[in-house]
Amino acid sequence: MASDDESDRSKSEASDARKSKKMSDDDKSKSRSRSRSKSRSRSRSAKKEPQERVTKVIDIATDDAAFVLGRGGATKRKIARVSGANIELDEHSLTITLNGTDSECNRAIDYIDFIKQQRVGPVTIDVERSRGDFTGYTVPGDCIGFVMGRNGQTLRSMEEEWGVLMFFAKTPGSKRGDDEQLCIFGPLAARRGAELKTMSAVEHKHPGYCVSSKGELRDVERVGGDENEGGWAIESLLLTDDSFSYALGARGSTRRKLAAASGCIIEYVGRLACFAGYKKDRRRGKDYLRWLLEQRTGQSQVEAPEKREDCKVLKVPTSSVGFLTGHRGESLRGIERESSTFMFTDGDGRGKGDSENLLIFSFSRGARDRAAEIVEDRIRHHGQIGGPGARHDGPRDGPDAAPGRAR
Repeated sequence: MASDDESDRSKSEASDARKSKKMSDDDKSKSRSRSRSKSRSRSRSAKKEPQERVTKVIDIATDDAAFVLGRGGATKRKIARVSGANIELDEHSLTITLNGTDSECNRAIDYIDFIKQQRVGPVTIDVERSRGDFTGYTVPGDCIGFVMGRNGQTLRSMEEEWGVLMFFAKTPGSKRGDDEQLCIFGPLAARRGAELKTMSAVEHKHPGYCVSSKGELRDVERVGGDENEGGWAIESLLLTDDSFSYALGARGSTRRKLAAASGCIIEYVGRLACFAGYKKDRRRGKDYLRWLLEQRTGQSQVEAPEKREDCKVLKVPTSSVGFLTGHRGESLRGIERESSTFMFTDGDGRGKGDSENLLIFSFSRGARDRAAEIVEDRIRHHGQIGGPGARHDGPRDGPDAAPGRAR
């Protein structure tokens, strides 16, 4: 028995040694992995320390309290969303209690100070200070009012869309009537989206300011700490006038659809389609726009869609294609909006064959599955109301939903 125990201990020690060696090998492997994997690895290890939450309490003047709170608490919620800190404002004790990581609380304190400055006059900011949450974009003097909008509504709508804090600020040496610095605070992707939205407005008001005569996006001078992360970039594609209108859609609906499905920031600056994000995001955004534009004059051609990670192929009975797409494609567009996907068939819809492939695109698997579930439900409903095409051979990834979703 003693011999067996020694043998078991030896096996255990050998197993521990193998595990230790494997962990060491894994660490080495991680150090050699791609930069994006390195970034994820660093972020995972870096998260361990900032997980500790702190509480900070600051005093606030009576006049400032209402301004920081905003109508119905809107300004306070905006600061909390952008900073990541929980914020409670006590109007009786005139204190603001912040809870979050140390960096989140410090960002919130900065943002509160900026809001307070806006109450009494222009905000002055030191653009030389390097910080990781700030983008500064110079807006020409003749475009400032246009970017602001009536009573600041255009700027507020951009803040709401991108989840950022935005305001104009004076920089050392600036004078009244000069170009002004638009300050954008928030995470990188949100800042870039808001910046491109601003550039779109500026280019509309002041053609040639953002886009060169060669049809290229002009470089933006970055402040310290506003560098793109590894792999992040902006690419652009010049559109014709006809293509631009088609790619934009009614009130920008088509642009928003492609952006939501691809996971890529897509904005149009003049006639320049801009794609911002990591390489995979940009590739999806450009693919989706190309397929969309192909539909203007013919049928989109997707090579081996079943091999794409962002595509789900669903077989739809040919007799149900018209019911599924609806008048002028409105029914299918409704499913796209509901599921944040981009969809089209690979056939011409003229009844050739028993079925057509419906291609469902999205960077999110959950979104693709949701769209497939809605489509299957519509096909079943078509059969129940007497239309042909009750038979369906496509995948059934989600539970059966109640019929009657068809619009």
